[in-house]
Amino acid sequence: MTLAQRTLTLEECIDIALDNNISIKTARNNAISAKAGYTQSKFNFLPSLSANASHNWSEGLQFDQTVGNLVNTTALSGGGSLSAGVTIFNGFRNVLTMGQRKLQYEASLQTIKSNIQVTEAQVIGSFLDIISTNEQLKIAIQTLDLLNDQLARQESIERAGTGSMEQVYNFRAQIAQQKLTKVNLENQLATSELTLLQLLLLDTTQDYEFAGVTSNDAQLEQEVEEFTTIYERAESFSPSLRSAEISMEASKKALKISQYQWMPTLSAGASWGTSWSSNFVNVLERDPVTQAPTRTEVADWSTQFEANERKGANLNLNIPLFTRFANRTAVQQSKVQYLNAELNLEQTKNTLINQVQQAYLNLVNAKTSYAAAKESLVNLNTSFEFSKTRYESGTIDFVTYLQSLNLKNGAEFQLVQARYAIMLRKLILDIFTGELDPENSN
Repeated sequence: MTLAQRTLTLEECIDIALDNNISIKTARNNAISAKAGYTQSKFNFLPSLSANASHNWSEGLQFDQTVGNLVNTTALSGGGSLSAGVTIFNGFRNVLTMGQRKLQYEASLQTIKSNIQVTEAQVIGSFLDIISTNEQLKIAIQTLDLLNDQLARQESIERAGTGSMEQVYNFRAQIAQQKLTKVNLENQLATSELTLLQLLLLDTTQDYEFAGVTSNDAQLEQEVEEFTTIYERAESFSPSLRSAEISMEASKKALKISQYQWMPTLSAGASWGTSWSSNFVNVLERDPVTQAPTRTEVADWSTQFEANERKGANLNLNIPLFTRFANRTAVQQSKVQYLNAELNLEQTKNTLINQVQQAYLNLVNAKTSYAAAKESLVNLNTSFEFSKTRYESGTIDFVTYLQSLNLKNGAEFQLVQARYAIMLRKLILDIFTGELDPENSN
């Protein structure tokens, strides 16, 4: 192993995938957005408050709001105001919206878990495919070494004049075939490693080793629980099922919101404001005859703000009489969305039971295959040792010896495949039932 190589375990691969997976990151971002929406729905019950300030320049004929006169001059004016409003009743839309946003947030959390489930299953499948192929490659290399030893022995016998070139050529042909098997397995291993590295979003130009997964006969031969027991656990845990159920409830809230849009809205408000103007003046002198101002000065801001102060309050009732059928259309669309949510829930249930049934059947079949392959390998190993001894003593021909070797190799491959198939299917069922979920660990 070079210095650049890094050995990854199954647990490390899962952790890397969960950290790097874009679907999971997107789901987490969606959950943050859903949480913000839920928080805002709570704040919708609070009153609104706003402030306004202005400064204006105008010239020519105009009506000065501050002094209440029509003037023809250059003027500066300004003012400020505060206003507040509160919704007293809006057809329970705030209450229903808060409930809907809460459900949407809960559904987004379940979507994260569902994406984690999918990613874990993909990583486990790819990882065990690498380990299984690597084990088969080791068997192929051992067989190739055995054939090379047999070839060297046969060539030695032929050189001594007691053998035949036919046997030598037979071994060379079988070695060439075994080399092809080895190359095919190496290519399959490289493809499997590339698939896993791409799934983990790691640099595929770097070298990685993958640690083997240990298992014993007791674990591999452990009796499988009843399907109904496993499915009940999977159904109670399934994040995708929880998400579909919660999303349907959120759609139901949305339908009620659209139905209540026909109800009246009652709101209240209050305001305070003041203003100033360069046309607002204090009279210093008047004409004694006409009493017209002869000398004035612009009143200071504090005087104007106090003199021009205004307050107000309002109560507003809005009754939707005709909205160009917008409310009716909204109800129709909400009904369709609710029906689709029901269908999505039904589809999610069907998908879950199909996935669990398939994984369960695959596990049972893998255990049956493992038991048969294990028994077969014991017998074929014994048979091959006899065939090897008899071939070396010259009592059987090369074809019989080769048949025994191929049968033994086939049984070894089948045993490896069955062993890792059991581990894969068991881990897949553990994912479905939540056994691998950190929140369920003791």
